[in-house]
Amino acid sequence: MRNTPRIAALAVMLAAFNAPLAHAAYCDSTYSSTGLTVLEGATVCFLYDANQVDPLYGTLSASGDSIFATPVNFDAYASDGSNTQVTGTGTVQVVAKSGYVLDGINLGETGIYWMEGSGSSVDVDATLRVFAWDDPVPMFGTEELSSLTLSGPLDDRTGNDDTWAASTSVDLTGARWDGFDHVGLSLTNILTADTLTAGEKAFINKLATGAGVDISVDTSAVVPLPAAVWLFGSGLLGLAAFARRRTG
Repeated sequence: MRNTPRIAALAVMLAAFNAPLAHAAYCDSTYSSTGLTVLEGATVCFLYDANQVDPLYGTLSASGDSIFATPVNFDAYASDGSNTQVTGTGTVQVVAKSGYVLDGINLGETGIYWMEGSGSSVDVDATLRVFAWDDPVPMFGTEELSSLTLSGPLDDRTGNDDTWAASTSVDLTGARWDGFDHVGLSLTNILTADTLTAGEKAFINKLATGAGVDISVDTSAVVPLPAAVWLFGSGLLGLAAFARRRTG
């Protein structure tokens, strides 16, 4: 029984050798010198230039492998026959940490709208562009444009607040994305409020946007155990067996 700790320690050591590489505060230590804002994800790093994120998107934050925006005054209002359109674009970089690969992007957003009058209307037009950061043209087809799909119609004209939501997903497991662990996400939102006659009103805003990253372990990054480690492990197990025979 006295050899059980040795065997347990060996098991932990072997698991550590085969685990994907992980780093505490990896993102900051790797990218802090770039002059970009760096947000630490669980297995990815989020980087962005404040000049490439419209202030309408507000503050960006990260949790797990998701990045969130809290928009400020991202709204459109129209009344008495007027029309208003507000556009905002934000671009961030997503980099997989060592030992992981990017499998997909899932994006969703939500907000409030209300309308009064039969000729009033509101609309959300949102497009997510995902592209290989080192291939922005792109030359290798590593780009995908995806329009967000509304969860329901924007047709409530009672003058009461109603919620809208939209989402989209981009699959990065295809062969054309092989070897790319650094992508750009560029989201463009157009909010429109429209009225036709006097007395009509329309309003729509955006309150939250979030993008989650699907991640898998990069099996090619698993570190094989050197022969010396296997021999060392076999030796410990042999010593443990010998000790049990002597104490038996």
